[in-house]
Amino acid sequence: MTTAVEKGYVFAKLEELEAAPTAGPDATDDGRRRYNVRRHFDVTSFGVNAFSGPSGIDVINAHDEMLLGEAGQEELYVVLQGAATFEIDGEAIEAPAGSFVLVRPTAMRKATAKDDETTILVVGGTPGKVYEPYPEEASEALAAYDKGDYEDALAKQRIVVEKRPSDPVVHFNAGCFAARAGLGDEAIEHLGRAVEINERIKELMATDEDLDSIRDDQRFADLTK
Repeated sequence: MTTAVEKGYVFAKLEELEAAPTAGPDATDDGRRRYNVRRHFDVTSFGVNAFSGPSGIDVINAHDEMLLGEAGQEELYVVLQGAATFEIDGEAIEAPAGSFVLVRPTAMRKATAKDDETTILVVGGTPGKVYEPYPEEASEALAAYDKGDYEDALAKQRIVVEKRPSDPVVHFNAGCFAARAGLGDEAIEHLGRAVEINERIKELMATDEDLDSIRDDQRFADLTK
């Protein structure tokens, strides 16, 4: 990680940032890449990352920022190179390099690359709230998950749980990693805590393939009632 202790600034080019594939362990790598800009520069006051992908690929996957019924980040998208078609609440916007697109938390959005190596920078923050970056272990857990190393992913996520014990998504991810690692009892424990904090976690549990190994467990069925 680059730091700026002595000079007061950090400089880097996009190609110097480590890029990781965003496809999960059961998916085919479609060429989409994620650059963890925030972590590279050790930014602590706002969220910032970049994504790239070849023509025809959704560089920004379809989503809104209303996770678990609560308003999340408003996001500013900056097309650094290439070109993309944004679809925001059903409206198409053509965005060549140099374009800025600000999207409010409630709006559904996605961005599809029109050129190879289309790269989009994303800057986000929740209105009225101080930005709270996730612990470094959260990124490490997801990286291990993407590689199919579920035991390491779970080990990292346990640390995240210790640091953010009241975050339902943190417990949900721990449950997913535990289920993938074949630790059904631990998975149920984490999922139970997640539901206790926010019942809308049940919506994620209903469709997430990571939990398929424990769906026949009566305890899982009880949690989703």
